[in-house]
Amino acid sequence: MTQATHVRIVELPLTQLQPYPGNPKVGDVDVILDSLRRNGQYRSLVIRETSTQKGPFTTLAGNHTADAFRLHGKGDCGKLVTAGTETRPCGICGNDPKWKLTARCEVIDCDDDTAKRINLVDNRSAALGSYDDAALAAILSGLDDLDGTAYTDDDLDDLLKSTGALGEQSAQFLASFMDPTPAAPAAPALNPFSASDVPAGPPQTGPPPSLPQTGTEGAQPTTTADTPDPIPHSPGVHTGPTAYDGPGARAHPGEGIELPPPVQMVPLQWVFTLDQRDTVRAAIKAEQAAAGHETAALALTAICAAHLKTTSEAA
Repeated sequence: MTQATHVRIVELPLTQLQPYPGNPKVGDVDVILDSLRRNGQYRSLVIRETSTQKGPFTTLAGNHTADAFRLHGKGDCGKLVTAGTETRPCGICGNDPKWKLTARCEVIDCDDDTAKRINLVDNRSAALGSYDDAALAAILSGLDDLDGTAYTDDDLDDLLKSTGALGEQSAQFLASFMDPTPAAPAAPALNPFSASDVPAGPPQTGPPPSLPQTGTEGAQPTTTADTPDPIPHSPGVHTGPTAYDGPGARAHPGEGIELPPPVQMVPLQWVFTLDQRDTVRAAIKAEQAAAGHETAALALTAICAAHLKTTSEAA
């Protein structure tokens, strides 16, 4: 029994390749064809060659890629692909009418037993793998489109919802309309019973007033010309005989400014495709720039109100 050994890499006509006999894997040839047109052939077919082999080479890995080439056919397919803002020729034929039906192949040498094992493990290993859904969603979200990936917009939406990334994208979407400059901290509220005026009179100096001595009933604190008023002044505290009516004083019932009723706020959320999201974002930003709305909510409301007015006038 011999292990696989590399022989060469060569471009071969598809007429010289035959599928692996009894290949159990059933692949999606249309998806592979879309990938080849968008991305080109990024992996060689694995072809078996033996010293005693006669006739066509046998494809051990890449049978459905070879089928996709055959489905494309020779010559110019007449199809173009979009890559961002660029329009490119087909990744298979290059839109060349003289293109011949060929594929890049890695030729190996092995025995029959190893050939079977290579075919089996190539098919099975992909099926046994799993995905980090969050990492997959991040990669897909970073693409301008999903052409040539075998994923659809619905697949991406499902991933975003299942991984919680949809909420993060919603927060990022709204953050793009917010002022990045943090608001200055508000000044501390004024104590309603405080006053900024220092009480009149000389500042308090000297020792505190005498207190009644223990055991001396009816003793009074003594004062002299050199000692201050026995009741000390506390700057910043309202101690007058009348009710405080300065800043922050409580109003009597029926007086004061009537406050507006509170506005009820509700969250609003939709699930968009990438193209739909970009369209909505562009419309909101354009409305904000044109009318000077402070928030995205006001801009979106103005867009909707204008649409309703237009449709009602047309009716």
